[in-house]
Amino acid sequence: MPSVIFRYLFGETARTWLVISAVLVFLTLGIGLSRYIGDAAAGQVPVDTVATLAALSVVSNLDIVMPISVLLAIMLVVGRLCRDNEMAALMAGGVGLAVIYRPFITVATLIALFAGTMSIIVAPHAQREINRLGAQTAANAVQSVTPGRFASFDGGRVSFYAESRDAQGRLHHVFVRVLSKHEGRDRQTIVTASTARQSVNDQHAVTLVLSDGWRYEGVPGDADYRIIHFDKHGIRLSPARALKDNDYDAKSTLALMQSDRGKAISKWQTRISVPLSIFILALIALPIGRVPPRAGRYGRVIVGILFFVIYLNLVRLSGQAIESGLLPPVIGEWWVHGVVFAIAMTLIARESGWPRRRVGGAA
Repeated sequence: MPSVIFRYLFGETARTWLVISAVLVFLTLGIGLSRYIGDAAAGQVPVDTVATLAALSVVSNLDIVMPISVLLAIMLVVGRLCRDNEMAALMAGGVGLAVIYRPFITVATLIALFAGTMSIIVAPHAQREINRLGAQTAANAVQSVTPGRFASFDGGRVSFYAESRDAQGRLHHVFVRVLSKHEGRDRQTIVTASTARQSVNDQHAVTLVLSDGWRYEGVPGDADYRIIHFDKHGIRLSPARALKDNDYDAKSTLALMQSDRGKAISKWQTRISVPLSIFILALIALPIGRVPPRAGRYGRVIVGILFFVIYLNLVRLSGQAIESGLLPPVIGEWWVHGVVFAIAMTLIARESGWPRRRVGGAA
């Protein structure tokens, strides 16, 4: 009998989790695609890297998708069992919570192993690949520009337009506007040129080399503009986004654990928190997911989502406290998991009928 119950609940939970996680992954992928398609339309990233960047962004967001999908999957299965009186039938047949929990914990453990591998091992590799593509995009800034459209560089400091591009990659009939500060006032430099090409130095700084053009420089509203005709002129577009030593998202978990910096400690604790939170949420999903018979199976979903949001925010706030030195690493994010685990154990104990009242005896 227990094996039949295990297979039934395991299959129901696994199928529900697959549907929920697929929906969340597709939503995350869609958000990433819309973001990078916009960047590609603005000429900030090459079109052929949009799908890769969106897929890599999904990997970076699995630390949210996996825990919430497990919580919702178990809650929905429990809600359906209660609505159809199957939970009451199981309890009446002498099936204890241990038998009911076993398939849920098995599914959660398998997902936790997968999510832990993604969070601890794969996610840093994905972030390094995003950084590499970003550096490659910056190093090929001019080549990524679409002729006939405006593009911006260096956080909007440089606006760029070219009418056409020849077979050698040179841009023709170029317009550039550069914004800067001069004595606390906004200074504007406008450059027009017949042709332009890109130059990248050893420090990965991207410079636009213009030929045969004019430079107009001054403060808008003032009459003291400088007008210069040039044969060759260089404008820095942006430095390449090379990999940095302080990019903790791209560092391996082992390297982070060997560091004593607060941000490194916070980052590796957050990565380990992903599989740990999945297991704890699986424990608490059954007590908060139980609904009265014939009630809607979605009655407690909002409660579960709210609980997850509070849990997630407490973990992140603890990570920020570690970074700022307000919280010692030995306490770190573990106290949040300890509190939630204690709440889960208390709710499970109540589901089991503990503490039981004594009959005919003293308190």
